[in-house]
Amino acid sequence: MSVYNWIQEKLFDNYEEWRMKSPDYNRNGFNIVGIDNTLKAMEDGFFMYMELYPPHAIDGCTAMKARVGKTQDAVDIFLDIDSKTYRMTDVSYPEAVQMMRAFVKKKRLPDCSLCVEVANLDIKQMREAFTELATLLLGNVKQAKSFMTKAKLNSMEDLEDSWWNLYEKLQSKGRAVELSLKIELEDFLHHVQKLIHNKDLCAGENLTGDMSIDTAAFDASQCIMDWCAHLNSTWKKYKLVGMDIGTDSLVLMVLSNEEFKTAQELAKELLHRIDVAERL
Repeated sequence: MSVYNWIQEKLFDNYEEWRMKSPDYNRNGFNIVGIDNTLKAMEDGFFMYMELYPPHAIDGCTAMKARVGKTQDAVDIFLDIDSKTYRMTDVSYPEAVQMMRAFVKKKRLPDCSLCVEVANLDIKQMREAFTELATLLLGNVKQAKSFMTKAKLNSMEDLEDSWWNLYEKLQSKGRAVELSLKIELEDFLHHVQKLIHNKDLCAGENLTGDMSIDTAAFDASQCIMDWCAHLNSTWKKYKLVGMDIGTDSLVLMVLSNEEFKTAQELAKELLHRIDVAERL
């Protein structure tokens, strides 16, 4: 370790040689409070995972990972040790903070007797969930099958790439649109109307009555999140939904209430987020 890195670690709790990975961060160097903040974002439903990579193996461990568990108030901890992966389930958020801080600050692993060996990623489950989600969002089984023949899901990096490719596919088919957070009201309404129109075409029926837009009810001085929230408060059977792609823009889709509920759960299985637009 260089003198600079030693000073950063001992005096400022900055770990320059360690790598942290989350939906919005993937590089070397972070302050220890980044662990607390990222786990808090997971607890609040904004992130689905985080990963820590030491510069050198610690007792054979080359990575500690946290993923949202079966319930929102707990995480699963994964340890990559000697080319094998071990999982500890239903870890509370305060416990996860302590474990991950101890891994970084004290170079200490949690009690491995509480872990069981597992596959790092359940590829079969991931592919099934991704296929179901692509079919739902594209609204076309043939297109979804064609998309999935090119999707690779052998690693987290593959999963990230496939998620981005799905967004691009949805955008090209008019099923999603990416908008700037600083968009003007007139342009926002124009794009939402196009999404509704494309939903009409795919559904084969007139849905406009269920998704009427009273343009006079919008305040142009407000922001896109306010406009999304207004629509979602007035629509009964549909929702304006956001797909998180890790950028500062907003990717919007129109889904029925049932489609949204299913899409949200499938995205969670894939360690990604689909939520009502104003929450992204």
